[in-house]
Amino acid sequence: MEELRPLLLSIAYRMLGTFGDAEDVVQEAYLRLHSEPEVTSPKSFLTTVTTRLAIDQLRSARRQREQYFGPWLPEPAVDEYVDLADRAALSDSLSTAFLVVLERLSPDQRAVFLLGDVFGYSYDDLAAILGKTPANCRQLAVRARRRIADNRPRFDPSPQERDELLRRFVAAAEDGNLEALVALLTPDATFTGDGGGKGGFPRPVHGAPNIARLVIGSFGKFTAPDDRPGGGPAGLRGPGALIVEVVHVGGQPALRIHDRADRTVAIWSFTIVDSQVSAIHGIVNPDKLTHLQP
Repeated sequence: MEELRPLLLSIAYRMLGTFGDAEDVVQEAYLRLHSEPEVTSPKSFLTTVTTRLAIDQLRSARRQREQYFGPWLPEPAVDEYVDLADRAALSDSLSTAFLVVLERLSPDQRAVFLLGDVFGYSYDDLAAILGKTPANCRQLAVRARRRIADNRPRFDPSPQERDELLRRFVAAAEDGNLEALVALLTPDATFTGDGGGKGGFPRPVHGAPNIARLVIGSFGKFTAPDDRPGGGPAGLRGPGALIVEVVHVGGQPALRIHDRADRTVAIWSFTIVDSQVSAIHGIVNPDKLTHLQP
């Protein structure tokens, strides 16, 4: 039955956007299974309990998020550190941009959409899991699709093109090239930072020029000049500087910013559309980066 844990964690994380809560939900589902000796289908039981617990947890979490300082973003599922994709076709559903869109849905809509459209469960399966009728689940799915249809991120360029664009973005930021950065951003781009009152920005930043200036200022702090003879190692510009590493979140390009001890201090996730950056989601709240620490 332990072989089901990756599937359950995949569902719970996509529902909740936090790894600790997802692990707690899955652990509780296993505890309930062990107290029910008559279960004939452990997979159905565990999926049902995990989903229902996640719905309850999400309802409670939403009340807490209303009091959160600044924008709330999901904990980043960095592909190189966390394996929740199950198969390549599901990786986009782990992108920060996609999970942010899911926040627009009610807990029931989110469960129906994820289980049905992402994991391929039938309406009959959904009815059994949620304790509703197939018709109810179909209505929830229609409403969910309608709510996210205009906001679901499009990832047009190929992975190679996206990575190359991010490399150009980093080079322009390191060089302080404002004009080049503005050209890589859509005019209506947004930068949303989640610091939880422990860093970052209390409100999203809008517009390519504003974001370009913000990025150049941030990179100036990341890569302070090294006054040692011969400079520092590649990617590290100063004694107290941070390393900027290209990674991926849900298959989409991202930057992992970490110190010399390999402690992650920020994850910037990028949404690239039509060969330009349309959104950056930056997470610096240390409570949301514990799963990425050495």
